[in-house]
Amino acid sequence: MPTPLMTDEECIEAVKLRNQYATTKEAAEASGKGWHWIQRRVKEAERRQLQAKMQKSVEMPTFITEGDEEEPIEEIIDRMSKNFERAKKAQDSRKWFPIAVKEQKPIGVLFVGDPHVDDNGCAWPILRRHAEIAKNTEGMFAVNIGDVANDWGGRLIKKYADQDTSVHTARRLVEWFLLKSGIPWIVWLHGNHQHMGGSMPLHEEMNKRYGTQHVPMLDWEARFILQFPDGAEFRINAAHDFAGNSMWNPIHGAVKAAKFGDNIDVAVCGHKHNWAISQWEQAEQGNSPLMIRVRGYKHLDDYARRIGKYEQEEGQSVLVIFDPNSKTSTGRMTAFVDIEKGADYLTWLRR
Repeated sequence: MPTPLMTDEECIEAVKLRNQYATTKEAAEASGKGWHWIQRRVKEAERRQLQAKMQKSVEMPTFITEGDEEEPIEEIIDRMSKNFERAKKAQDSRKWFPIAVKEQKPIGVLFVGDPHVDDNGCAWPILRRHAEIAKNTEGMFAVNIGDVANDWGGRLIKKYADQDTSVHTARRLVEWFLLKSGIPWIVWLHGNHQHMGGSMPLHEEMNKRYGTQHVPMLDWEARFILQFPDGAEFRINAAHDFAGNSMWNPIHGAVKAAKFGDNIDVAVCGHKHNWAISQWEQAEQGNSPLMIRVRGYKHLDDYARRIGKYEQEEGQSVLVIFDPNSKTSTGRMTAFVDIEKGADYLTWLRR
């Protein structure tokens, strides 16, 4: 006698019975169906793909059929692609960005060394005098080399106990220095202390206090070009510090930057609380770059004293006069450690 055909309904019934119990044996005993009857029809249901038909007999909630917990992977990739394109465009726009000078007269750029405005050792009498000179000298501008404040963080956050200035007052001093001192900033860098204390977003919000950015703010380094109306250009690479150290040469990093950089006219940095200036002709590049390290305004440094350093008294900032009308390569740029004397020279040159 031939084996009777198994109907879809029987197979679905067998699957439901099997799903109700832990084993096929329990399902057979509870239902009165034979073990083989259930097992054969479960396998036949799989062969006929009746599970899908069973699921269609009920409507699942949307979080099962569509999913709602995670962003679709294609949307993630689209979003990350757009973010990359935006970030790449922003980065590219900061590579040798132009700063247009509107007149054909010489100008001065005061490269301001690490201010540390909230430190007990900040040489405020000198810093205030330099700020007044920058504010009141026609044709003078300024670049902040970084570490505007201590912004202690990590294991060094305990250093706040060693200074009289509170965090709140430190932020007020930074705001004054950026927005109210009258210093004509053209570039502002973040140094290692801003990384330590995570204060970069706060300073950038200060920079937008009046609705638009007050000055280009960049992390660690800026590469920009001073462009004069007649086409004369000066390529400036300013960084909180450059890679490279030498016990014999305090501007070793700046020398490397000028030597291997992109036709740099001025390579200037700070960070190490000492100063130096050097210049020579690079015949292979056809330029005579100025290589500068500015000392900064932090004095009375107990740490430096304990490791045997002698404290320098000058070079807190360096003023560079840029003369687009110079007939010689070396005459295009003149550096002054004496800021007042440099300001007088700039005024005379612009007459």
